[in-house]
Amino acid sequence: MRLLLNQTLIEVANPSADVTLLQWLRECQYLTAIKEGCAVGDCGACTVMIGRLVDDGIVYQSVNACIALLGSLNACHVVTLDCLQAEPLHPVQQAMVDCHASQCGFCSPGFVMSLLAWWLNTPAKVLTSVADFTSHRHSVELALSGNLCRCTGYQPILLAADQLAPLDRSTDTLFSALGGYLHCLDTLRAMSAEQHHGRVNAYQQPQDLNQLALAYAAMPEARLVAGATDLALDITHGLKSFKNLIDIKSVAQLQAIEEDSGTLAIGAAVSLSELETYCQTKLPCMTQLLGRFASRQVRNRGTLVGNIANSSPIADTPPLLLVLDAQLILQRGQGQRTLALADFYLDYKKTALEGGEFIHSVILPLPTVRQQVFVEKVSKRAEDDISSTCVALSVTLNNGVIAQINIACGGMAAIPKMASHTQSQLLGQAIEPSLLAQVPQWLAQDYQPIDDMRASADYRQRVTVNLIVGFLKQAVA
Repeated sequence: MRLLLNQTLIEVANPSADVTLLQWLRECQYLTAIKEGCAVGDCGACTVMIGRLVDDGIVYQSVNACIALLGSLNACHVVTLDCLQAEPLHPVQQAMVDCHASQCGFCSPGFVMSLLAWWLNTPAKVLTSVADFTSHRHSVELALSGNLCRCTGYQPILLAADQLAPLDRSTDTLFSALGGYLHCLDTLRAMSAEQHHGRVNAYQQPQDLNQLALAYAAMPEARLVAGATDLALDITHGLKSFKNLIDIKSVAQLQAIEEDSGTLAIGAAVSLSELETYCQTKLPCMTQLLGRFASRQVRNRGTLVGNIANSSPIADTPPLLLVLDAQLILQRGQGQRTLALADFYLDYKKTALEGGEFIHSVILPLPTVRQQVFVEKVSKRAEDDISSTCVALSVTLNNGVIAQINIACGGMAAIPKMASHTQSQLLGQAIEPSLLAQVPQWLAQDYQPIDDMRASADYRQRVTVNLIVGFLKQAVA
């Protein structure tokens, strides 16, 4: 594989499948400005900026190096803090200095890189109104949601972002230099596509569906990955080793979101950040939910299909997908079949995928004009946290009577699960206090949650009931 590291073109001969970018940068390239704080993608101390070819340009995003696998960065541009270590200081660094935004300094490299990615991707704006300032601060908070400061120094860092906001990016030498790497990355991508044929590496990156099918047939024991944001935890904390991985991110047919007749087809390689942006007008509740999904660094790599295939009972997106009657396109070899998401989860960490089969895409019906959709994630922290419960509900009313209703929850059972009994009792009924008072007893027949470190069973049951009742009250308000 070949990649561009700051200003240097580097070739890595068949890297091990489970080597992380952080490990390679620190131990092989001796770039120690990047720090390891948690090794699970929670703290942001290891943040770097990754540039990828998208259409006719390069898109740069913040990424956690501790859970990014080196093999996934073939034909990419890896930008670390080391490229900023020169005089004069980069505007992002200078703003951090001016606002006294560094205390112990351990987290500062990560904050600088997250701010850099935000600054380079955000048009300059003079913050002359309350609305401008509010919008600006929200975008900064999203950009920094995956960076933790151990010295409670967030306010000075936010002030540094305020100072950066009106500065003209086009005059920045780094901004200009990044645009000049387009030909280099284009050449690397072309070389990668040529070399893929006939080679079986530990880390495979097929370029199309046919190559993916052939690679999976040749290595049926291999794990399929997209962003690998969850699998990497098995490596860094579980100390597992993976001999072969097949990365689907470069498969062209899996990279798009297509809309047809009120339905979205979301490819398996589409990142959560891409989906978050696309759904702002098409499905605002999805954008709202994804705003609380891990952090910007994780969403830049993680995928919707990965969150589904991981089959975690506390995955954030399945409850919303379930109430919208999502379906999955599953593929094995050249054959495909369609399966309702409600039938995909069989038991804890057990799915309906057959041997050699993978998720090609998600088919997601958009809400109808009269259909109201609600979703709420309950967790101890607003961002970068796992939910105690995640509740989604879709309802259609006809003169105050429930004509359609779907309820689904995560964190309430061994799988993301529909509240089938509660739904059946509510369907066809008018939303009145006497009806809502019966929700607790109905829901107790759908879910029997457990006590764990995130919440007690009683709390989960109570808060889920309250959310369902609250959603129904909103529906008739």
